[in-house]
Amino acid sequence: MYDFAIRFEQDETGVAVFCRDLPELNSFGDDVEHAIREAMDAIDTTLSLYVDQRRAIPSASEPQEGEHVVQLPAVTVAKIALWNAMVERNMRKADLCRLLDVHQAQGDRLVDFLHTSKMEALENALAALGKRLLVSPASYTRYEVFYIHCGELKTLQANYNDNTDAWSLLLAGLKLKLPKDLESPSPEQVCRNSGISHALLRAS
Repeated sequence: MYDFAIRFEQDETGVAVFCRDLPELNSFGDDVEHAIREAMDAIDTTLSLYVDQRRAIPSASEPQEGEHVVQLPAVTVAKIALWNAMVERNMRKADLCRLLDVHQAQGDRLVDFLHTSKMEALENALAALGKRLLVSPASYTRYEVFYIHCGELKTLQANYNDNTDAWSLLLAGLKLKLPKDLESPSPEQVCRNSGISHALLRAS
């Protein structure tokens, strides 16, 4: 529900990050790995902006081709659920503190995305508002491959139950044809023969 999809735009200075569901988000990294790390912090900062402006946080839409899905920590998802429940009831932080009988600082931290909170405290706050947070583990590993094809940064997403490598995922996911001039080529050779120069695998 809150696995936001981000997209990358690469130029000679690095990789910029944007999010359709959170248009206020704007981040940058030296490379893809750095951009993903920076995007996590940027999402927390953007969610804090929604709280400051007393706006409901939107749900994530379906990812589009070439986008990277960011899976938020369970604590962050719980904070989103709590904040949206407060907005739905037109509650302020002070109202939450009175409801939970806690000090202002304690109540504020429950919807502060730049401050960590205990899951038990968030569950208690949600219960006080008649909400429950259900967490179910995924039965598969989601892989994402970042690759450069003809100078353009792209991504490929796939779900696999076992470990694999970036080149094999690209070979299967892009349905690349085997070159006739290579005998028993490796997945990497097939990819490079198709104009793919770099490949990076991440399990998300």
